[in-house]
Amino acid sequence: MPTHLAPVVPLAWALRSAGHEVLVACQPDVVVTARLAGFGVAVVGDAYDDIGRRRREAPPAEAGAGAGPGSGSAADASGPPWPMLARKWRERIDRVLGPYLAVARRWRPDLIVADPLELAAPLVAGELGIRYVHHRWGVDAFGDERWGHARRALSEVSGARPGAGPPPPSAVLDPCPPRLQEPGLSRGAGIRFVPFNGSGSRPGLAPPRGARICVCFGTRTVALGGADIVRRTLRALTGPGAPAEVVVAGADAEWGEVPDGVRVLGSTPLHLFLSECSLVVHHGGAGTTLTATSFGLPQLVLPQAPYLVEHGRRLADCGAGAMLADGEQGAEDIRGAVADLLSRPGPARAARELAREMAAMPAPGSWVAPLEELAGRTAG
Repeated sequence: MPTHLAPVVPLAWALRSAGHEVLVACQPDVVVTARLAGFGVAVVGDAYDDIGRRRREAPPAEAGAGAGPGSGSAADASGPPWPMLARKWRERIDRVLGPYLAVARRWRPDLIVADPLELAAPLVAGELGIRYVHHRWGVDAFGDERWGHARRALSEVSGARPGAGPPPPSAVLDPCPPRLQEPGLSRGAGIRFVPFNGSGSRPGLAPPRGARICVCFGTRTVALGGADIVRRTLRALTGPGAPAEVVVAGADAEWGEVPDGVRVLGSTPLHLFLSECSLVVHHGGAGTTLTATSFGLPQLVLPQAPYLVEHGRRLADCGAGAMLADGEQGAEDIRGAVADLLSRPGPARAARELAREMAAMPAPGSWVAPLEELAGRTAG
């Protein structure tokens, strides 16, 4: 999906700036994002249509509720649903591995960088005898267990070396500040998170009269679960006694009439205006979480699917935010949580500490030379 590419874009820019060729191999859903970021694209397979797939697969009682990778949660107390994930991994690999191998054999990459869910990448790397790099998005609740489950699930996939399954990554790059990352996870090599939220123009916002709250639920939240959570949040943050000004990133006809005092910014990238905000209310996506973290902002997470719980839980554990679970997301609950986060100095202080920790991580450009070494060659 497009959001899977976004965290890797700054590293890819750094590699291009150093003179290297970068090709984004992806399904059709990601092509627009890759081209807007300035990359050449190889289209692989058919459209993934994640929203349509989830709607078709959701049980009637859960239709519109969204689902994590598969339909379980990486953050459930029982742990990730590994058998179901293994089945979905195999189904997808059967569709895309052949086309990926065809692209790789024509283009002959020296190194592959892949997101956490692209398990075709290690198989292609193993077939070509090259190395690959695993690039995390943010909080990784699947953890190190994924590798053993992936090897077992994909060891006999057509196109892989018989019995071998995916080889381990040669490096794991992690843009998540260590204090925010899942406890117990093996420590990846830090790479500074540089926000890439798409293209757009900086909005003309007047200086805030007090606190300004950004509300952002992403495009998939409304598509999968309806607009009620957006309408409820805006009701909670407006009207008599409202705690702050409100700006909303995104827009959808399903929202209906927006309350007075709310500024809708459409598809404006978050990094163009978060410097003028005091707090972010969102669904728990990795990109939104780390973008808000990079600006040192406390966050209120209202997850609309089980797999979105992990970022809210870790922000709360770090003291830099709060999470309201399903059943706790009434308008009064939201208003109270926002008022609490704005009134106490602790959340803002903890959020600034996370931002400083993130800023101290190695910039994407500092990874060019190590990746050149992994690839076995340099530009020029």
